[in-house]
Amino acid sequence: MSPRLSWPTALWLAAKGGRSDVVRIALTAAGSALGTVALLSAATVISIGPADGPYSSRVLEEEGLHQGVVMALVLLFIPVLAFVGQCSRVGAPARDRRLAAIRLAGASPRDATRIACGEAGFAAGIGAIAGLGLYLVGRILLGTPVIEPYLRITRTPVEGGVEILQEEVIGPVLRLPTDVLPPVWAVAAIVLLLPLGAAAFTRLALRGVTISPFGVIRHRRVQPPRLLPAVLFVVGVVALASFSTVATALDLDLSGSAGPALGLVLLLLAAAGLVLGNAALAAGIGGFVAPRSGRPEVLIAARRLCADPFAASRAFGALLLTVLIGAGAQGVRASILAGTDPEDTFYADTLRLVDLVIVVAVVVASLGLLVVAAEGIVARRRSLAALTAAGTPVGVLRRALLVEVLLPLLPMALLAAAAGIVAARGVFGTEYIQSDYSATGQLLAERVTSVPVPWTGLGVLLGGTVLVTMLTISTSLLFLRRSTDPAELRAAA
Repeated sequence: MSPRLSWPTALWLAAKGGRSDVVRIALTAAGSALGTVALLSAATVISIGPADGPYSSRVLEEEGLHQGVVMALVLLFIPVLAFVGQCSRVGAPARDRRLAAIRLAGASPRDATRIACGEAGFAAGIGAIAGLGLYLVGRILLGTPVIEPYLRITRTPVEGGVEILQEEVIGPVLRLPTDVLPPVWAVAAIVLLLPLGAAAFTRLALRGVTISPFGVIRHRRVQPPRLLPAVLFVVGVVALASFSTVATALDLDLSGSAGPALGLVLLLLAAAGLVLGNAALAAGIGGFVAPRSGRPEVLIAARRLCADPFAASRAFGALLLTVLIGAGAQGVRASILAGTDPEDTFYADTLRLVDLVIVVAVVVASLGLLVVAAEGIVARRRSLAALTAAGTPVGVLRRALLVEVLLPLLPMALLAAAAGIVAARGVFGTEYIQSDYSATGQLLAERVTSVPVPWTGLGVLLGGTVLVTMLTISTSLLFLRRSTDPAELRAAA
């Protein structure tokens, strides 16, 4: 073998893996394609100008609402990134053995690292190109105008500002901004972002890994989960819950950009604490349930949570973040609708788009959880086969895998939903005050409307999340029958 492996050869070796490597590349490419479409859509919305359109949706027609659409698409990109990261773990033991074999054939550690980075970049690159193709094909298929009533907005410059005239007319409109194309440099940057990011992340992850001719050694100390992230979560939620109260008591002016910026920082603090601290919660749940359970499936699941709480942390991170944002969106919806005319369906229709983004994000996050569960079953095939050989029924193991997900999911999802709704009500308040003024500016009357807690929306969010998660996890049980074969006791770990 040559002293230094070239990138084309590294890519060729990366694509010559076994069946698990093909599955990993395919899943990574699928996630990258979805992320590319989301980012290209966000870039398209940013590129909409005053002369573009008209569009049937007021969200696209009104320039002031474009930021919300872009933010929703960027938030959708977060669970997609988590899904791509989870896909990188598929077939990890087989990949480690293949890299060790390449080292045994004469490759240097740098060559083995280049092969691993090349595989990640290759898979993400395929997905990015496929996502660009889907975006361009979608522009053609969805670019036909339709005849519908739409709101035509005319902006006329006048002295001291801009006069805005709105009138409802009937004419050809576009459902999506297919007449707008982002700058070429933006498209190229988005298509290159995911492959380069995947390769860089893989290189960063391999810093504590030694790829030797006899195996792959990960230099990391197993430490118990820390409680500091959970403390940060509590601090962030409490600060958000008392946001408006403290601002009123201290007479702070948070009407400008300072208020939303501070609220966003506190929300990020709570979200980081929730995602990073759920390992401690999973270990606590397992330690509490294990000595008190008399059912074998619950005992196996609880002991598994105690033994490896970080597996649940990696799996639930994106899902909990989606629930947190979804619950916060439900609280914001209740605050907005409390101060609008019930006959004006514009805000309700706009918020339904947010619900659609949340549903897609939950599904994507659940798919990431499916990848982790399936990989966990394959990685634990020796212990599962040992339990089967010792007389444990396969049905008990099947229920144990479901309980292992359900035990931490329910309290974590409840915490995430509670944090989201508390944050929304703390920042936006629990009352809406509508004031009536005379022509001279004198206050005539004030009407106080209580903002209701969106119990229905929260119930649908939590119930749907648990249902979708359990359905996807049930799919991973297809790998269980083969992994419980006693012949797996002779397989490499």
